[in-house]
Amino acid sequence: MSVVKMRNFVGRIWILPICLGACLWLSSCTQLIGGKAERRVRRQFVIEALPLRLSMPLSERPYEYRVQLEEFSVSRFYERDQIVFRLSPEEVRFDPDNVWGVRPSDMITDAVESYLKQAQLFTDVRQEFLDDAPDFTLTGSVAAIERHDSGDRWFVTLDVSMQLLDRQNTIIWQRNFDPVEEEVFDRDPVISVRALRELLRFNVERSIYEIDRRMLLRKLQAEGRDIAVLLDNQNGDAAVDTLPKAQEEEMPRSTKDYVVLPGTLITQEEP
Repeated sequence: MSVVKMRNFVGRIWILPICLGACLWLSSCTQLIGGKAERRVRRQFVIEALPLRLSMPLSERPYEYRVQLEEFSVSRFYERDQIVFRLSPEEVRFDPDNVWGVRPSDMITDAVESYLKQAQLFTDVRQEFLDDAPDFTLTGSVAAIERHDSGDRWFVTLDVSMQLLDRQNTIIWQRNFDPVEEEVFDRDPVISVRALRELLRFNVERSIYEIDRRMLLRKLQAEGRDIAVLLDNQNGDAAVDTLPKAQEEEMPRSTKDYVVLPGTLITQEEP
């Protein structure tokens, strides 16, 4: 065997134990730090309708109208898969491991549609009318849906507005959600999503009360019936956008997971 071949052979013999030793060392390190590395799990969340808690003794629903629910418009800043975690008015974080299972525009639209059908306000509620034109159109927009992280405290914000229009595109009812922040007591995103879901339910319930009274007033006037039951005794105007005290929610919205706090909405302007 030539000198060159002998040197190559000897070199290979030395390389084998070195490689084997490196493999054994890496295996030992892996076991010391907890064994096999865990794979990061991508969590998906969704906001769906909850059971309504309604008490409307004066209601005469369902009202014989066809109502089309248009897809809610969502600020481009929030119309994304990732949940928005706001760290300050100037800084946000998008976590690729915590995302919406459905686009926010579809998610909020579907939830509101489910609430309207659950309340049985109208004889026909849907997102599309192919043959007959609807009597009314419900539109809405989402200006903010996010969690605000402030050190070891966490808050959620849901800023939504809705309008009901007739065939002449005249707004006959509208509502902006109450501008509050809701504090949550666990950093787990699922608690924040539950609080956002509750904010949506709470405000849609109030919207249903108001729309019901508006529709009842129209019905009573069209049939020439007495509308005194819907009049505000103080000013004589139809109190179609206020709730009787007897209809206030018995259970407080605050729970062990979140509590309602007055606050100022922090929104992101569209580019």
